[in-house]
Amino acid sequence: MSLIGGNTKWVLFLSAANEPETRHITDLAFGILCLEKAGVSISDIEIYVDGSDRASIENFLKSGTASQLNLKESKDFFADQTVNKHENIVMFVTGHGGPLGIDAAPPVTPHALLNCLKSSPNLKHAVVYLGQCYAGVFNYIGAGSKKKDDGEADPEIIFIGATNLHESLSLHTTEAFLSGPVSWHANIFLLFSFKWLSSPVDIDGDGKFTIMDSYKFAGVCSNGANKNMKTNALIGSSDLQAKFVAAKQAFDANQNPSTDLALQAAHKNYSMSASLLYVHQECWILNAIPSQRIEAI
Repeated sequence: MSLIGGNTKWVLFLSAANEPETRHITDLAFGILCLEKAGVSISDIEIYVDGSDRASIENFLKSGTASQLNLKESKDFFADQTVNKHENIVMFVTGHGGPLGIDAAPPVTPHALLNCLKSSPNLKHAVVYLGQCYAGVFNYIGAGSKKKDDGEADPEIIFIGATNLHESLSLHTTEAFLSGPVSWHANIFLLFSFKWLSSPVDIDGDGKFTIMDSYKFAGVCSNGANKNMKTNALIGSSDLQAKFVAAKQAFDANQNPSTDLALQAAHKNYSMSASLLYVHQECWILNAIPSQRIEAI
């Protein structure tokens, strides 16, 4: 089966308990750009973004498309799924996450998302790319298809996580948008997932462009980017450490508001750089067998 050109709904999802970050909105703008490049019709793309400034959110999203957008809120996704008419759903989640699930008010728990998809009428397959921190809380749940009481099978759900029970890394990138080059701190796993869709690669060499290929491609590329980031952070950490030590010595010698402020700034820069070295991001996939036969094109 093929997703692009089939009866597929493509979902871009950004929920937020407060206000969404611009970088996360830009993640989705790049997603729209790549989906349209891949041949997905804008009429098959649904965008769910929380936030009070709807005009600004839409303007950011328009950097990725010249098409008319239908912008909704995250709560609308769950309402829309009760009257779903699509056989397939491919969903991309960006934003923040925590131990209780995807950031929202209240958080979107693994049970809530799984139950929503499992109970969607007409749905046969769902592929969910989870880019948020602690995406691994959505792992090890009942995603496989099972027979219902009426004998019919419920949907087959595939969850793909950018990271397990750790933070998810966003790295600086510059990409070509409709208006020209745009730089932002992108969710690196979603970035490469979107890139694969616009220019698919047959990673396993079976002559098909499957969801498993997208997972392997995004995982390899994001791991490489993360390694380069950590290498550069380690190289720069010695300079930041020296500045922190100097600021600490200056504060100890003459404690005043100026030296205190300089010490706090130096400590923040040094600790932020050091913390990147200890973030372990490793992607994962749940329900891998159907991902090997579901083709994007």
